[in-house]
Amino acid sequence: MSSVMDATKTIYLIVHGRKQLLEQVKEKLALKGFEKEKMQNASLDKAGNTGEYVAMVWPPMAPKEIVVSEIIGPRGSGGVGGSEGMGAWGSVEQKEIYRMPL
Repeated sequence: MSSVMDATKTIYLIVHGRKQLLEQVKEKLALKGFEKEKMQNASLDKAGNTGEYVAMVWPPMAPKEIVVSEIIGPRGSGGVGGSEGMGAWGSVEQKEIYRMPL
């Protein structure tokens, strides 16, 4: 892992409509030290804040892994890292921290 994790911060879960994967994702993240009370479903209407985390199953159509990223700030014209997101998530820069098998 390239960053020091703060497992007490909120981590947003993106499962691309595959709600049956939510509990499995939560269990895997809990094993990595994240608090279940800090896990919440991501919304297209509001992205997370700088310093919080995102866990997304990948790829969307046939998920095989969980990608955990840190929100590093608002998306700007010379930002680094991250990938375009949908909805409000397209407005924040993310830095991938690690991947783990689903």
